[in-house]
Amino acid sequence: MAKLMNRRTFIKVSASAWAAALMAGCASPQGQGTTVEAPQSNIDYMTLVNKQHKLPDTWEDEVEIVHFKNTEDWDVDVEAKAYDAYLKLKDDLEAEGVFVDLDSAYRSVAAQQKIVDEFTEKYGEEYVKLYVAVPGFSEHHTGLALDLFLIIDGKGVYYNEDMVKYPEIWEKIHAKLADYGFILRYLPGKKIFTGYSYEPWHIRYLDDPEVAHEIMDAGLTFEEYLDEVEPCVAGCVADYGVSDLYAESDMDSALEAILSTFRGWEGCVMQRISFAGDDACGAEEIDYVNELREANEPDSEAFDQAIVFESDFHTSSEEQAEGAVWEPDTNYEGWTWHLGRTGADGGWKLMTWGYA
Repeated sequence: MAKLMNRRTFIKVSASAWAAALMAGCASPQGQGTTVEAPQSNIDYMTLVNKQHKLPDTWEDEVEIVHFKNTEDWDVDVEAKAYDAYLKLKDDLEAEGVFVDLDSAYRSVAAQQKIVDEFTEKYGEEYVKLYVAVPGFSEHHTGLALDLFLIIDGKGVYYNEDMVKYPEIWEKIHAKLADYGFILRYLPGKKIFTGYSYEPWHIRYLDDPEVAHEIMDAGLTFEEYLDEVEPCVAGCVADYGVSDLYAESDMDSALEAILSTFRGWEGCVMQRISFAGDDACGAEEIDYVNELREANEPDSEAFDQAIVFESDFHTSSEEQAEGAVWEPDTNYEGWTWHLGRTGADGGWKLMTWGYA
């Protein structure tokens, strides 16, 4: 599998595709530091767009987009009121010695489809499935999702692996978001609710500082606040513990592979899922998942990593059909999930599940 590109590379590679699909009616370019006079908007700023909730069909006709060039001379498009609020946030941060700029925000559905087509041809369907949002289901379509980058000693810091090296700066930024109607969209340890790993740079405009404070102060995801968490994981506790083998992003990727199967178990609700620990993911486990791989896909590349999760889940209270796997209204505790992958950049494959 091709190595996952960082966000800035992803954007630059696809710039030509995006340019053709941007809204013809975008506002004239504006320099940063000048507050935009945002018009009365017809859009609902509390609209949820994620992997399960599609962008409303009329959204792109109603949203007001502002176009500008940032300090790196990149073209950026963003919803008008969100841009106005961003400039105020930016000024406030600069008064405290924190400097940021806007990397990207609005991306049309048409542009997203071009990215999917381009990346499918270049990297394959598996890559696209793992790393590229389905057109119509990306929050960036709203124009309300803003990706920030840092400016340190006058230089832009915009690669993901570099930005995460400044947690103290992100903490200062996050502390001010709600004052201007923004929330941190993808929180650490909350992929099970949002579908995305922690992104300290990805903020979402809600146009209501009071609501934004309710969400941020309580440490909630947007899905939790709106009571729109997927039913199969509502109330689930995900615990990654401590690992010397895997980062949170590695475990998030494994969790997504597990959930893609679990979602198909109608009526089942995940109550708890946790990393089984480094001791459960050693040479013996690698041998085990490779035995399963050889039995099912003998010509596939051997795994060099393995990971195990443990979980509890509850089945539907409805009577099951004769011969069904699950007992109705039953807790299944200590259920294990075994996954393997090839290389740190490879996707996890769920090989088996059940009682250990």
